[in-house]
Amino acid sequence: MSLIWPDSEANVVTNQARLHAFVIGVADYPHLNGGSGPMANDPLGLTQVTTPQHTAPAMAEWLMNGHSNPACQLGSLEMLVSPAVQIPVPAGGKAPADPAKMAEIKRSFAKWEKRCSSHADNIAFFYFCGHGLNKTDQFLLPEDFGDPALPNEWANCINFDWMRVGMRKCKAQTQIFFVDACRETPFGMLTQVNVGGDGLISASITDTVACSAAYYATTQGRQAYGPDNDVTYFGQAVLCCLKGVGGLKKGPKWVVDTYSLGNALGQVMAQLARRHALPLTCNPDVGGMARIHEPAAARVVAAVECSSPAANNVAEIILSRGATLIQSLLGQNKPIIEEVEAGDWTIDVRFPGGQYPVFPPQQYTFVPPVFEGVPVP
Repeated sequence: MSLIWPDSEANVVTNQARLHAFVIGVADYPHLNGGSGPMANDPLGLTQVTTPQHTAPAMAEWLMNGHSNPACQLGSLEMLVSPAVQIPVPAGGKAPADPAKMAEIKRSFAKWEKRCSSHADNIAFFYFCGHGLNKTDQFLLPEDFGDPALPNEWANCINFDWMRVGMRKCKAQTQIFFVDACRETPFGMLTQVNVGGDGLISASITDTVACSAAYYATTQGRQAYGPDNDVTYFGQAVLCCLKGVGGLKKGPKWVVDTYSLGNALGQVMAQLARRHALPLTCNPDVGGMARIHEPAAARVVAAVECSSPAANNVAEIILSRGATLIQSLLGQNKPIIEEVEAGDWTIDVRFPGGQYPVFPPQQYTFVPPVFEGVPVP
């Protein structure tokens, strides 16, 4: 099945504003290198991946248990994952997510788009994690991409740019897309003269949408990254920002909107790049502002180190807030890069060897999305 929540189409609310989500994770590619099926005529250097089968369920978990927007609560979750997985649901038990083959994606997309179109104030939420390619347009690859039995090598391929434009026909006036995939152009793709893919939906020049925001895991021409058998770095950043790091204070509430999310994603990815020593980037493309989520509290990514590498090498750094203690002792990695509560923190920088003067602990206020410091010595 592809409808994970609620438990049946009859229970999907369509007469009130709701967020309708479609999440796709593709970790199994039978026709690419290392796959179990007949090899593609040109696998384009692509191999199997492990991150999507962890990233897609993590996003689903947040949508079902973490998302909060009184004006537009979660209305439905459509989901496809390859290999097929069982997704825990709020009522208990698990719902099976079908494999993300092209035919299933097209069927699920049609159902998702119909729900999204049921109310103008709906939010259409789309998340894809898997292989991606770029040749002027961005392409997303389903499980059965490269099937050598098909005369058109690009039949099982989503043209994301066409899809995003085609979604202008959808009546939901807030549309949010996440492309958690590479944007490289393999040489074999350059030799193809009729790369097209399927846009899944079409629009006319009179179709418009108030807010269309796309968040890419990397910039055009570059690779996206993730740790083996875990959530992608972009997925980690998205979840971190949605849970409060992307929040803005609006009256008594913290709010994550389309613009604050884009700003926070860029800053969080920069800190993840420092932590993992990788060329991590992201590329938000936001047109229009809309409220996505109201986190219960703000969160901050704290990136704390001394002002010079020489001082870092001989320093101990301790962050404290009430009973919470985070530390990097002598010889341990600096900077400290951790997601923490927003608010007042005490930073204590010590030099056990006496190489620098004693600096008394200082109090700092951490506000989203990132706190960087400290000017010591």
